[in-house]
Parts: sequence; structure tokens; C-alpha cells
Amino acid sequence: MFKSGFVLDTDEKLNAAMYNKTPVIVYMNGRILDYGGVIEKIDEFSVKINGDYFLKETCEFRIR
Repeated sequence: MFKSGFVLDTDEKLNAAMYNKTPVIVYMNGRILDYGGVIEKIDEFSVKINGDYFLKETCEFRIR
């Protein structure tokens, strides 16, 4: 559904990636923060990937 590098910038896109079990990479300030994996949980403020929580406000999520 998504191409590599595609930015998940809305809750709908994040939910679609979680539903499809699409691996994502987490960026912060234009640099890779974590090579991520599959999204486990999404709430109002954060995204859980591999047991770690990343804030939506400060992080960018892209398709791996």
C-alpha cells in the first residue's frame, strides 16, 4: 500500500500501517532515531514500536 520512505503524517496513515503490519522507521530532526519495526499501538500522543514509545509531536514515521 505504501512505498518506502512514505511519511505517515496522519492518524489514518499510522492506523493503516499498523493494520497492515508495515515496518516503519522513526526519524527525529531529519535523522534516524530508531530503525523501528511494526507499530504495536497508537494513542493520542505516542506510537509504540517494539516496546518503545515515540512521541508523535517530535518524531516522524516513515515506511521502511
